[in-house]
Amino acid sequence: MRYFVKVYYDGRNYYGYQRQPNLVTIEGEIINALVDTNHIDNAEESNFRSASRTDRSVSAVGNVFAFDSKKSIIIDQINAVCSKDKSIICWAYGEVEKNLSPKYSKWKKYWYLLPFEFIKKEAKLTLEEIKNISSIFIGKHDFKLFCKVDHRNTQREIYQINIIKEMNEIIFEFIAPSFLWEQVRRIMAYILNYKTLSDNLQRTKELLVIHCKAERLDIMPANPSNLVLVEHLYNNIKWNENKKSIAMIRNKIKKHLKEFKQEISLNSAIHDFFENKV
Repeated sequence: MRYFVKVYYDGRNYYGYQRQPNLVTIEGEIINALVDTNHIDNAEESNFRSASRTDRSVSAVGNVFAFDSKKSIIIDQINAVCSKDKSIICWAYGEVEKNLSPKYSKWKKYWYLLPFEFIKKEAKLTLEEIKNISSIFIGKHDFKLFCKVDHRNTQREIYQINIIKEMNEIIFEFIAPSFLWEQVRRIMAYILNYKTLSDNLQRTKELLVIHCKAERLDIMPANPSNLVLVEHLYNNIKWNENKKSIAMIRNKIKKHLKEFKQEISLNSAIHDFFENKV
């Protein structure tokens, strides 16, 4: 059988997702767990593939990997050996056609999370201003100034950017069929630094045309720890969810959010301290 598996992971303590020699990565840990539990002999023979290779410190709720196996999949068995601290948890699987790759989802969804108070203090933006700037990136554009350029064509389409206010947090929700390297983080950095940019760089629409004259923005990508790969959407897959795994993930996310809020509170306090010195 060929299986698609949905996986949660906390990316903060790994050297990114993609397997690398002599480094602890999420993909490497997953493959080791599949070998240790006799689901596969090795990655090559099992046609192991991953939907997304997230950067270092980026987390996920619904990344997807695939493999062929003669053994019926046992999610609890994989989770038992995948990570001692439960920073990687498989939580659903589906049987799919032979040779189907998880890379070709209908669309994928990312969240970038920030406390609203942090945005008001650091970026000095209102909720309405955030929505207006974000909306310009929706549609088909050339994102060469908003990605780490590699061999790929930099023209992409973003279906939706939703700004969701939950209590005191803001969720920037990006939905698109594909994303470029660091694209979401660089768009976020642009939005958060918008008030400090020159008049020319505040003309966002002009920065997204194919023949844009600007060569670079000189803005560091936003913090990867705040970025979460939420979901890949596929048609016609029946997912078998593991309730025990989902309960573990809910507990891990609560702890993660608590640590996240503590970190932001500390950064905010330091910011206020130095601002009072001016």
